[in-house]
Amino acid sequence: MPDLNLAVIAAHRFGFGPRPGELRAIAGDPRGWVKSQLSQPTSLPAQIAALPPAEDDLLAFGRWLARRRLNGGNAARIEERAERQGVTQEELRRLSVEEDFVENFRERATRAVAARLEAAITSERPVHERLVHFWSNHFTVSTAKPAAIALPPSFEKDAIRPHVSGKFADMLRASSKHPGMIVYLDNWLSIGPNSRAAQNPRRARRLPGGGRPTGINENLAREILELHTLGVNGGYGQADVQALAAIITGWTYERARLRDYVSDAQGERNGAQLFEFDADAHEPGPKTLLGRTYAQEGVAQGEAALNDLARHPATAHFIATKLCRHYIADTPPEAAVARVARTFQQSDGDLRETMEELVDSSEAWDTPLAKFKRPEEYAITLLRAVNARELPPGAGIAALAAMGQRPYSAPGPDGWADSADAWLTADLVWKRLEFAQAFSTRIARADVNPIDLGDACLGPAMSDETRTAIMRAESPAQGLALLFGAPEMQRR
Repeated sequence: MPDLNLAVIAAHRFGFGPRPGELRAIAGDPRGWVKSQLSQPTSLPAQIAALPPAEDDLLAFGRWLARRRLNGGNAARIEERAERQGVTQEELRRLSVEEDFVENFRERATRAVAARLEAAITSERPVHERLVHFWSNHFTVSTAKPAAIALPPSFEKDAIRPHVSGKFADMLRASSKHPGMIVYLDNWLSIGPNSRAAQNPRRARRLPGGGRPTGINENLAREILELHTLGVNGGYGQADVQALAAIITGWTYERARLRDYVSDAQGERNGAQLFEFDADAHEPGPKTLLGRTYAQEGVAQGEAALNDLARHPATAHFIATKLCRHYIADTPPEAAVARVARTFQQSDGDLRETMEELVDSSEAWDTPLAKFKRPEEYAITLLRAVNARELPPGAGIAALAAMGQRPYSAPGPDGWADSADAWLTADLVWKRLEFAQAFSTRIARADVNPIDLGDACLGPAMSDETRTAIMRAESPAQGLALLFGAPEMQRR
């Protein structure tokens, strides 16, 4: 028998909210509707496929950097003027770097965010798109780091999307080898202390500023252990961080030559094709990580270590906890976590089977809707509710930033917070209500009935209080604002 209550949970908790008419289609088999989307789609969403490849992102940043250096001849005169006019060096740096960034990367960033939002609002597989967002946040690469400013969209496309329904170990290797992650967490700067490059600095690759890397960098290794696999309480120590950092020395990417910058050529290769192993930078010899010694040579040593980390029991528990926190509750039920972790481990990290276990959990269908939507999820819910199909250029990014979540710009490697306390601040909630008000004003028409829209989006989850308030509204725009700002619209 059709069940609209479960359809609401399926659409909002596992997807981004329904489009008009979708709730009734889901109601016949809500669990089946979710599970049917857990297999890998046959093709990328058209908006995502049209984005520049990773090589083009790297060329864009390299050209910007080269232009800045070529124009450096004016720096002395500008600094003299700054001193005469009382402009501090800090203010000058902010002007020269940030404004230049905006000028050069606004169009690329706007296009990428619009593609991500459009893929979500138009998708016939919103459950799959939600998983893309989840894993992209788990393996965060952020524009907050200048050198990585252009890379998060191609990282998501290359390292996350192909593996959402596959094996966790494959996603871990793909993310750790992608130029986006290698740049974001500095592994391209890392050389082993006993490597050929350290023994003979002329064998070390030059950095863009002309220097050469001088030592080991632990950033990527530390985040692999703390954020990507075992978790902060996963039983590793500083010696393990140092061992993994040594194991993945030499993991870098193919850097463009100056000739590539001046040719105006467009990069065509994806992140996997750009991975490069620099044998001169690799720390030689066996290394011991978590009590296991890895004696392989070259890149195989790192691949073996990542494969073992992906299969570690602590990784299974950490991933299960994050999935249950994301889909069920801020404090995930231990029984559900245990079942999902067991399936993760027994299936060798098969992410489709792991999600099926979560979908089959009774806790995943509990009411009331416990999770507070993050700003991006909330905005996508409204866009799907009104059956939006495309976004005007630049639309939405400023609003999402005001609500606290500019896509691809997480504040740190741990990604966006996944609990309500991070988003339920007075200021951020007020920004949501402002967004709801502005969005309602823009779409209000005489033939758009807020009650009908609420029934189509929330079904039986629309509260009597919300229904009564909308019926008393003085205009369609006010009714829509009350609907879009309602508490039940903001939860999943």
